Amino acid sequence: MGYLSCSGETAVATCDPYGWDCKRIATTANAAATAKHKKPAKKIRKFSYCDLVKATDGFSAESFLGRGSHGCVYRAVLDDGKLVAAVKRTKVPSNPSAAAAAMANSNLNLIFNDGNNSNASPAENEVEILSRVHSPRLVNLIGFCDDVSDGQLHLVVEYMPNGSLYDLLHRSSRPPGWTRRIRFALQVAKAVQCLHSADPPVIHRDIKSSNVLIDGASNARLGDFGLALRGHVEDVRARCTPPAGTLGYLDPGYLQPSDLSAKSDVFSFGILLLEIVSGRNAIDVNFSPPSIVDWAVPLIRRRAFDAIWDDRIDPPADPAAVRSVAALAARCVKGSARRRPEMAEVVEGLREASRRARAWRNWGRRRRAGASAGVDDAAAGAAMRWRRR
Repeated sequence: MGYLSCSGETAVATCDPYGWDCKRIATTANAAATAKHKKPAKKIRKFSYCDLVKATDGFSAESFLGRGSHGCVYRAVLDDGKLVAAVKRTKVPSNPSAAAAAMANSNLNLIFNDGNNSNASPAENEVEILSRVHSPRLVNLIGFCDDVSDGQLHLVVEYMPNGSLYDLLHRSSRPPGWTRRIRFALQVAKAVQCLHSADPPVIHRDIKSSNVLIDGASNARLGDFGLALRGHVEDVRARCTPPAGTLGYLDPGYLQPSDLSAKSDVFSFGILLLEIVSGRNAIDVNFSPPSIVDWAVPLIRRRAFDAIWDDRIDPPADPAAVRSVAALAARCVKGSARRRPEMAEVVEGLREASRRARAWRNWGRRRRAGASAGVDDAAAGAAMRWRRR
């Protein structure tokens, strides 16, 4: 059974998601030009509470998919069976009647005060972020329920039928092979790049394998934006509460609000890359050292790449492709944020690794087909010697 999220590590601290001053100084001409070329916002639907109750069979145990970072998740069948979605149900900490009155307004800018509501819950934050950012690499928002009289806020998001990357890596009896792993890594990197290149940028702050969901076409999507921040880094206010994220993925240099930058996401993504390559958890007390960074990075520096490869699956057909991913991960988790690559560079590196992995997989298929048809052994040997170079 598919689900939206899994019971992976939970967030350890929450930061004021709207401690950002997003005001931009611009001339009237520049503002007009920006408005002219700005893409229209994706329409966010409003569902009635009755519709969601019916779609989830009364939020029954049979519809229950799992527990996310800020509430329970249910499978919902809407629009007379034409739309299968996931409903995230979470408590609203503020006055329910006041929240209902605010969310009843069709203008999301008024609902969330244009991204500066310092009292927003993680669920409200997710609505605010995803109402402005949409990508095929994200778990996108479909709509929400404006009836919070029961103290619950309901988000309707895209349904991911194939679970999470966390489960594929750590709980599946058949872990994904190297080509799929590198493809997943590239897809998540594109998701993070999309967030960082938005206007204003979005910093996710909770990139981890349990927040990467797999859709019906076996593509990786980045989800759960409860801790995300939207705005320009230089406008972070000192009143922002302490840093947030998940233990094991947190940037060690992110100790106070002023330390936050897009490179904090790069660090978390580097942990995810090490997890993908090794099949090991970010923090695992069964190992010494328990931190994946402290264990893997020294091996990568010594070029002992085969010591960190996930030994539950066959060695990579093209070791160079996986070596490049591991080396890229080591750069992403450098202690100094300044020395970490930008996500655009990460995407390019993974795109090349993915291309190589696919090429070798296709070559292997042709070689097996050729062998069954009596391919010349000398030609096959020459190809293998080229591979070892």
